[in-house]
Amino acid sequence: MEKLIILAAPNNYIDNLVKDFKSLGISCELVYSLFELKKRSDQEKPASILVADNLKEKKIETLVPGILENESTAQIPVIGLTTTENSLESTIEFFQNGAVDVLHLPEEGEEAAIRVRLRIREAVLKNALTPNEYFFSEAQEKEQGRRNGYFHFYDHRRQKVGDIAILQGKVVSATYASMIKEDAFLQLACNPLLSFRFEDKEDVQTGKIEASITSLLLEASKLKDEIKKQDSALTDSVKCLIIDNSRIARLLAGRQLKQYQIETKALSASEFSIRLLTQFVPRFLLLDHAVSEGILNMIWQTGHGKDDIPVIIYCDRDVKNINFSRIGKHQIESVVYKDELQKKIQTILESLF
Repeated sequence: MEKLIILAAPNNYIDNLVKDFKSLGISCELVYSLFELKKRSDQEKPASILVADNLKEKKIETLVPGILENESTAQIPVIGLTTTENSLESTIEFFQNGAVDVLHLPEEGEEAAIRVRLRIREAVLKNALTPNEYFFSEAQEKEQGRRNGYFHFYDHRRQKVGDIAILQGKVVSATYASMIKEDAFLQLACNPLLSFRFEDKEDVQTGKIEASITSLLLEASKLKDEIKKQDSALTDSVKCLIIDNSRIARLLAGRQLKQYQIETKALSASEFSIRLLTQFVPRFLLLDHAVSEGILNMIWQTGHGKDDIPVIIYCDRDVKNINFSRIGKHQIESVVYKDELQKKIQTILESLF
């Protein structure tokens, strides 16, 4: 059961809110001064603190910072309560001073309970999550300590998006969206928009892989480098990764590129893996229009840009307009029809390198 403390002067709306909360399984305690609030919080740390705007001797700009700057209540989410019809001024003051939400009384009890519980969950995650830039060092620490448990990963909305299972300091499974095993690990490790937390757990199940964290981190580091644009001249050794579900189309494209001394690897979308990028190291990608967005989403979760390795899209004639430079969130360097690839590839390559 969640424990709330409400700081307020006597008020019928607040009395009704307390009754509604208690009927919905939320424990509430009313206090009438900041001193009493801090004393009660020291004794039993609440999940959230609700502060009303009807304490005449104390202004919101004093109350809320006084709670957030106190050591015992600093990490507790503060929710404002407005008690008058003209609530705009109080609402603005609550948010300006650090409240995570504001309830306007009289409030329907069930909706208020849902919002309070949501803010409590958000605060728990916020206090527990670590930015992904620290994952490399955290993961190595777990390997060295031969730890058991799970790395849980969350996106910017605090929604869980993936897991990495660690058994005796080794990676035994990983999941991220539709990806599993090593590919999932690499994408989780390389995504700068994610946050994570580690859960110690002794009963980690043996998975389908048993990989060294250090070796996978080296691959992840290499992946970060390889998907960035590399300085190269057309006369240098250049590799191209071709992805097209049509076997004939990709083989034909490979033959055309080989005429320009370009080493190619051609495969279908289902055969593609993130690890392939660290093993083959292409200088540019040639993607069939039909599969391009899915492949780009796998490689660049935040979007492909001008600083990443170039992407050429090639299309069948059923794509009527090829005058585009973006696919979804991804910037594209060039678009060409498949039956014109041999004629135009020289010009395209010279513009890229």
